[in-house]
Amino acid sequence: MSKLQKSAWFNLGLITISSLFALLCFTVAAGRIEKGFNYVNVILFLFMACFIIPAIYIIAQKKSYEAGFDEREKMINQRATTLSLSGLMIVLYLACFIPFVALGGGNIIKVVYLPVIFICTILATQLIKSIAIIIQCVLEQENGQ
Repeated sequence: MSKLQKSAWFNLGLITISSLFALLCFTVAAGRIEKGFNYVNVILFLFMACFIIPAIYIIAQKKSYEAGFDEREKMINQRATTLSLSGLMIVLYLACFIPFVALGGGNIIKVVYLPVIFICTILATQLIKSIAIIIQCVLEQENGQ
């Protein structure tokens, strides 16, 4: 298993768990506090636990992310990034236009759904990138043998 595949599996697991945990905590907190968040510490803890700690871990590694990649792995990573950005645009399009079509233009969407959309777009983008890397690596190994 190459370094790119290991990082994709790590990213897939870490971002999935972090995003689902953030979504769960936000849902519980939003259900208890209907008029808004009075507890800034809860928001800061969620942000730190789900996004900053994994980012610090990745940044603190001694080598850069792409230091050990060969040309094939760099090309796979570039294609996966392109796919994930395309997926991001599709998820944002669906998150914006499905409520518009379903509810109509005159209705109001609650503000509580905005962080949910944000967390879901991060989750979708990272899932698409990690899965694209894993699939491309498997296809490359099958073609090479």
